[in-house]
Amino acid sequence: MENEGLILEVIKARAVEIRDVPSRVTNEEAEKLPLGKQPFLYSSGNWGPGYVTIKGLVGRKKIIKSLCQELAKKIVREVPRLDFVAGNVTGGVIPGWLLSEYLESLLGRIVPFVYIRDTRKKGGQKELITGIANNPEIPLKANGLVVEELVNFAQTTCNGVQALREAGYTVTHASCILFYNNPESLKSLQIAGIKMVYLFTLSQVLKVAEKYQTYSRKAIDGYRQFLRDPLGWQAKRGLKPIKEGGTK
Repeated sequence: MENEGLILEVIKARAVEIRDVPSRVTNEEAEKLPLGKQPFLYSSGNWGPGYVTIKGLVGRKKIIKSLCQELAKKIVREVPRLDFVAGNVTGGVIPGWLLSEYLESLLGRIVPFVYIRDTRKKGGQKELITGIANNPEIPLKANGLVVEELVNFAQTTCNGVQALREAGYTVTHASCILFYNNPESLKSLQIAGIKMVYLFTLSQVLKVAEKYQTYSRKAIDGYRQFLRDPLGWQAKRGLKPIKEGGTK
């Protein structure tokens, strides 16, 4: 399998957690369950049985650099025009910066980096996109690549795309290390007119986990059920999406 070694490194770094969520549980009950049985609350406000903490790998420089180096090669092959990289706060900032550096080497030219806040900061200059104002290296209509460490439901990706477009820039692609590739994310990206360039999918992570028996078959199958129908997985258990999400 492509990138099997890198995926295994991610698993060995304990970046993957899968929980045995009960078949019936309300939002209120979820918070009272033992940690190993609590569903994850994602930044989208949706619930799920597992989470891959790619952003936690920033403390493992060898791994995060290897992931970004391989992703940069794929971006060069798949993105026809790339003028700058925009990392979504918080998880996309460090991978986005690393990608901009590796892309410079591969393309032989400057690839500027900016970052996008998920909300306007209070006070100060209230900037939503940091690093882009008065930047002669990023003229209006320049094509930006929105970057996150992982994409689950793709809401923050689409928000970042919208922010850049409303500011007068072009966005045709987004990129991430891990793509959940679930039906809801695919729908959102299609509506936004965005193509996703990713290093590997959650399905591939689960295949490697199964091959090396790093998690129980029950846990892996449960995560696969969520991946096939994330909204159905929640509804079947009695969990309801909430406005304010949890993990990023």
